[in-house]
Amino acid sequence: MADLKAIPDELRLIQPYIQRGLEVAKADPVVAYFCKYYAAQLSIPRGSAPAAQQYLTRLLDELELEKGQLHHNQSMADDSVASQHCTAFALRIFAKADTEDRSGHANKLTARNFIVASQFLQVTAAFGDLDAGVAEKIKYAKWRAAEILKAVREGRPPVPPVAKSDEEEPLLSPTEQLEQAVSPPAQREADIMGWP
Repeated sequence: MADLKAIPDELRLIQPYIQRGLEVAKADPVVAYFCKYYAAQLSIPRGSAPAAQQYLTRLLDELELEKGQLHHNQSMADDSVASQHCTAFALRIFAKADTEDRSGHANKLTARNFIVASQFLQVTAAFGDLDAGVAEKIKYAKWRAAEILKAVREGRPPVPPVAKSDEEEPLLSPTEQLEQAVSPPAQREADIMGWP
C-alpha cells in the first residue's frame, strides 16, 4: 500500500476524502475505495506540479490494487449498486448525528459526525451529479456542524433543530430516510403511488 497521507499542497482539497478512505478501509473497503476514487477524480485536473503528479500516480496505483482485491464484492458490480452502498453508508452516519442532535444531546462528536457524513455524501459525486436530496443533506450537515461548534465554543448547549409544523410535510425518521435513499427508484415511485 502506498503512503497516501502525505498530500501535496496543490491537492489539499482531497485531504478529507483520503482521510475518510483510510479511516474506513477495514470496516468498509468499498466505501474506502470510492473515497480515494473521488479524490483521484478531483486531483486529475489540478495535479500539474511534479509532486502532485507523483502523488496521483501512487493514488491510481493504489486504486488499481484495491479494485483487483474487491472484484468479488457485490457492491462493486456496477456504479448503481456502488452508489447505493456508499449513499447508505453516509446516511447511517448522518442519521446517527441527526438523531443525537434532535434529541438535544449534540456535542463536538455530533458536529464531527455531521462533517464526516457530508464528506461521505460528497463522495457519491464520483458516480455523477449529486441528487438534490443528497446535496441538501450535505448543506444541512455542514450548517448543523457549524451551529453545534459555535454553541460549544460559546459554552452553551446547542439548540436542537426546529421540527416542521403539522401543516408541513412530516419529517422522515433517519431510518425512513435511509430506506428511501437506498430503495430502487421504481420501488420509491410505487411506494409513493401506493402500488404493490
